[in-house]
Amino acid sequence: MSLFGPQVRLELSAMLMSLFRDRRRAQSGTTLVELLVSVTIVGLVLVLMVGTLSTGLLNSVIEKRNTATEAVIQYELGSIAASHFSSSALSYSECFATESPTSPAPAGYQQPCPDDSFALRADVTWSPVSSTVQLWTVSVTTWPSGDAVGTSVSTYKVNR
Repeated sequence: MSLFGPQVRLELSAMLMSLFRDRRRAQSGTTLVELLVSVTIVGLVLVLMVGTLSTGLLNSVIEKRNTATEAVIQYELGSIAASHFSSSALSYSECFATESPTSPAPAGYQQPCPDDSFALRADVTWSPVSSTVQLWTVSVTTWPSGDAVGTSVSTYKVNR
C-alpha cells in the first residue's frame, strides 16, 4: 500500500514538472560558445564586405585613370595629325585635369604643371626619320608624381 494517494502523486508530479519547466526556461539563453561562433561569423562577413568594397573602389580609380590616359593620347594624336608638317617643330608638354572639364594647359617640355588640379601630363616629342618623315611620340605621366602610365605611343607624320 502506498503512503501517498493518487491526488498527492498528481500534485507532486505537477510540482516537479513545473520545476523542470522553470529550470529549462532559465537555461534557455545562449551559451558563450554560441556567442563566439556568431560574432566570428559576423566579423568574417564584415571583413569580406569591406575587402570587396575597397577592391571595387581601387579598380574604379585605376579604370578612371586608364580611360583619361587613352583620351589624352587620342587628343595628342589628333593634334599631331591636324598640325602642318614642320621641320622646326618643338617638343612640348600639356597638362590635363581629370576631375574638372578644363582645357589642357600648356607647359614647357617636361616642366611642372601649373597647379595640382592637373593629374596627367602628356610629353610629345618628335625625331626626323628622313627629310619628309617624322616620328612623333606621346608619353603620359601622372602628375605630380611623374610615374609613367602605360607605354609611349608613336606615329609617323609624312610631308606630302
